[in-house]
Amino acid sequence: MGFWLLFSLHFFIMGSLVLLLSGIITFLIPRMHFLITISLFGFVGFLYALFLEVMDLAIFAVFFNMLLSLIAVGLVQLGYYFKKVADDRSQEIV
Repeated sequence: MGFWLLFSLHFFIMGSLVLLLSGIITFLIPRMHFLITISLFGFVGFLYALFLEVMDLAIFAVFFNMLLSLIAVGLVQLGYYFKKVADDRSQEIV
């Protein structure tokens, strides 16, 4: 029981950091292709499993990080899209 509690806490913290860092990277470097960001955090998930010596959870860690990174990148890109639409609409009104 303690093992699963420990790893669920680790994955919660890792997921929070992946969402935060992936969003920051996408916001600060908008021209970077999203596949690079997602692949980078997938590799970080693999290194995380390697560091904790739990290779049985490596595939889960990689996909978990990649999915959360994809969500963060998508949210930032959606924000850029809404900003562009709002700017276009404000130009039409004026």
